[in-house]
Amino acid sequence: MAITTFNWISLIMQSIIGLAIIATFVVYYFQLIAMKHGAKCQNTLSIIDFIRDPQVRKAREYVIQKLNTKPYNVWTIDEKDTASIVCGNYDLLSILILKRGFVENEIFIDNWGPSIKRCYRILKPHIEEMQKHNGPRYWNDFKQLFDKCEEYDNS
Repeated sequence: MAITTFNWISLIMQSIIGLAIIATFVVYYFQLIAMKHGAKCQNTLSIIDFIRDPQVRKAREYVIQKLNTKPYNVWTIDEKDTASIVCGNYDLLSILILKRGFVENEIFIDNWGPSIKRCYRILKPHIEEMQKHNGPRYWNDFKQLFDKCEEYDNS
């Protein structure tokens, strides 16, 4: 009878240990989800800081206010440099949100979509000129971001 009692105690202990292991995995799973959510939030804040950098904001404002009505063939070197800042910024944003998925793209498309579309339309001649010299993949992610904004508006 002592063996039977020992077997029962052993079975109960193994069951408790098994439940503790399962509970540990459940806790770890929820911690992993919370960490992933926290990382996305941190990534979002970092990308917002990147987009709102004063130099980049000034460049976007200049493109929208000054280059909007100015023919590309009369842009100065400084204006092309300013245009390149905006192109590079939005190209990188596209890589981070569309290709790498570091953040939810709707946040940026919803809030910066009008600026993205306006800047792309203004800067398209500059992009095409740079692609002639650097290949068709140069700043092509900016175009993908523009297309995603257009698609978002049409949905």
